[in-house]
Amino acid sequence: MHSAIGQNTDARSIKSADGLNLFNQHSVSIIIVNYNGLNWLKACLESVRCLEGVITEVIVVDNASTDGSMEALCAYPWVKVVQSDQNLGFAGGNNLGLRDCSFDYVLLLNNDTVIVPNFLQPLCDYLDQHPEVGVVQGKMQLPRFGGALDVCGSYLTWLGLPYHYGFYKTDQPQYQHSRPVFSGKGACLMFRRDIIKRIGGFLFDDSFFCYYEESDFCHRVWLAGWEVHFVATTPIQHFMGATAGGPQAGFVLRHYLRNMTFSLLSNLSIPSLFRIMPFFFSVQLASAAISVITFRKAQFQAHLESLLLPFQKFKAIIARRKLIKIIRRRSDGDLFARTMINPRMGYFVKTFTGQLAQYYDNPLPSSHN
Repeated sequence: MHSAIGQNTDARSIKSADGLNLFNQHSVSIIIVNYNGLNWLKACLESVRCLEGVITEVIVVDNASTDGSMEALCAYPWVKVVQSDQNLGFAGGNNLGLRDCSFDYVLLLNNDTVIVPNFLQPLCDYLDQHPEVGVVQGKMQLPRFGGALDVCGSYLTWLGLPYHYGFYKTDQPQYQHSRPVFSGKGACLMFRRDIIKRIGGFLFDDSFFCYYEESDFCHRVWLAGWEVHFVATTPIQHFMGATAGGPQAGFVLRHYLRNMTFSLLSNLSIPSLFRIMPFFFSVQLASAAISVITFRKAQFQAHLESLLLPFQKFKAIIARRKLIKIIRRRSDGDLFARTMINPRMGYFVKTFTGQLAQYYDNPLPSSHN
């Protein structure tokens, strides 16, 4: 059950009163999912209030917060608030918010982000100029990590694990080019609303709750014949992990690995499963063994769940594979040619040991620029 509170005045009528030419204006629905994120949400909404050049409607989905978020939202009458009576997670919350979107472009925005006034215009222009692109991600920086970059798009690898390009790096020339990526990051992800019906009729899988849901979404977008691009915008600020207990929390790893396993098993073709999944499960098995040796209980449980998931979710995987067969318009070979980049083995070692900032990303081949 949910309820909509404080229906915002239609953005088009507001802009018309100000004398803007609506025919040439971009219109964007912004969905912000909130769960006990009051301290971050205020700064996010204040930055959204200052957006320039784009007509927006702002939808905040509150996942049954208990920190006074609902009361605080009364101070923002221009925000449409959708209240859930339970915590639906990032996946379910955005699915709920999507039902109330009116505009053709939809931006998913974390409640722990602060954006700049001219941020949306380049994303809208990019979608206008590239009709083959269905999803775009903007550039983000991480103030809690010295202003390093957040992920500048992710790529597939031969291990099945993602290669997060630019993560924890200083901004350099190789991160200043817009290009195709396998997946954008859900903290700042814009898409054409009409692609939802082309990718199975849903945005995120509700069962994911949180983590890897955007990669599963982007995977389906590619398979349905669209593209996903990173757009080198002026960066916004992302206070990553501010409302999830930190990026290294066991909760994060458990959901991330479980959802990744389900997505790969569901979306890859049969030949691709035999090509990738033996390596993927070998990594999970080795990581589980290392976790036992190093007494990391939470990490061991996360890897164990990943290994057991094919048996626990067998029927759900088969059902998803039938759906993918219906929507597929692109072969895995074409997908891999566009979105698979294999970093040096040091990338995975440094990721596992928490030293990813020390890994140097090679500039991408010209075919990806």
